[in-house]
Amino acid sequence: MNNSLKKYVPYVAIIFAIYILVPLIFLSESMKNFSPVAYYFVFPATAIICSAFYCSKNGLDFLFSLIAPIMYLPSMIIYNGGFKTTNLILLISYLIAGIFGLFIGDVVFGDKRRQREQEEKAEAEEKMLEAKRRDEAEIERMAKKETPPAETSDDDEFDYGEYASDIDKTPIKSTEQEIDDILGEFGSSSGRKI
Repeated sequence: MNNSLKKYVPYVAIIFAIYILVPLIFLSESMKNFSPVAYYFVFPATAIICSAFYCSKNGLDFLFSLIAPIMYLPSMIIYNGGFKTTNLILLISYLIAGIFGLFIGDVVFGDKRRQREQEEKAEAEEKMLEAKRRDEAEIERMAKKETPPAETSDDDEFDYGEYASDIDKTPIKSTEQEIDDILGEFGSSSGRKI
């Protein structure tokens, strides 16, 4: 259900209950003469009070003033014999009572509501500024950070020459040179030259 309609629900329920249940009291023969009390005083008072309370919480909303006449339609059809001239006048009077209640609610409770709305607005703006400051601080912190060096594989950085044996570092000799070296060492150790 839409949020704008949800705020009407409790008031619709109250008005509908009063407009349907109160005429039941006046159905008995002993109370029948007092039924105008409901239609001329209780119903308009209900529309005014509900409208004033609604306006104190939600502000002026002229659609709300239509609730009382609409909720009176079932009561009018069930208890008062349908669309007579007096019933249509009552419909219009309940509409006027709803509008009157909205203005009373705005005059009496409007300052408190407006002050509360301004406080909520200032609080929301403060939260937005705080979030903006946090975001800017995060951006600055990220900008000051050095970018990490590019990742390289271990094989590219490994120096094989450092761990090579001495044999690997000697120049490659031909087979004849090796034989000569061996014979030369052998001859020098025995004291003879071959």
